[in-house]
Amino acid sequence: MSNPTPRPTPEEWEQAIDMLLEVQRVLADSVMSGHVEDHDHHIIGLPSGVESAVPGGARIEAALNAVMSARHLIRQATQGTELPGVPVLDRVQKGLALAGGYVAATWTTKLAERVNRRPE
Repeated sequence: MSNPTPRPTPEEWEQAIDMLLEVQRVLADSVMSGHVEDHDHHIIGLPSGVESAVPGGARIEAALNAVMSARHLIRQATQGTELPGVPVLDRVQKGLALAGGYVAATWTTKLAERVNRRPE
C-alpha cells in the first residue's frame, strides 16, 4: 500500500497564498489599466463600471474575484484569519457570485454575437 500524500506545511500554504496574491496583483493591474485583453470583452453594466472603477475584461474580472476568494478561503482555513468588517465567508460568497456573474454575462454576450452573425 502506498503512503498517503503528506499534508502541506504552513510554509507551503503561505507560499500558495503569496502566489495567489501575485496573480491577484496582475489581474487587478489589468483591470485598472482599462485595457481589455484581445480575447476578452468588456460588458456594459458589470460591477466594475457600475462602481465607477475602470472596467476591464469580463474574463479577467471573473478571475480576479475567484482568485481573491480562493486566497481568503485558504488563509482562513489554514490560519483562522478573519477580516475586519464583512466576515470572510460572506466576502467569498460575494466574490464567487460575482465571478460566476461575469462568466454568465460573457457567455450570454458571446451567444448573442454568434446568433446575430448567423446568415438569415
